[in-house]
Amino acid sequence: MFALYPDLERVLNSGGVFFVDELNARLHPLLVRNIILTFLNPETNRNHAQLIFTTHDTWQLSNQLLRRDEIWFTEKDDAGVSTLYSLADFVDETGARIRKDESYEKNYLLGKYGADPSLKTIQFLEEEG
Repeated sequence: MFALYPDLERVLNSGGVFFVDELNARLHPLLVRNIILTFLNPETNRNHAQLIFTTHDTWQLSNQLLRRDEIWFTEKDDAGVSTLYSLADFVDETGARIRKDESYEKNYLLGKYGADPSLKTIQFLEEEG
């Protein structure tokens, strides 16, 4: 937080865009939520500064915190090429758009939106006695 604070203060005071890779890294979840809410609040963000951040923490996928057009995913194909897409543009297998009242976090963890890692079973080598 001490490393982020000077830039956070500068962009909120002057406007502009604040990019943070892994905003949740080494920060308490409530502090991360407070930073996001600071940018979303017109009283504390009078100069319309914008926060763009990456995260692997799914709790920010809340319809109470962010709109669908504020949530973006990246998905890497077999060739290693990443595709970026918005939750607002996402259409499910039936052709329906994502509703505002859906549990974004739950549906993401269920694989509904894609952009999930392809995990392989971890295999441990047995020690020889």
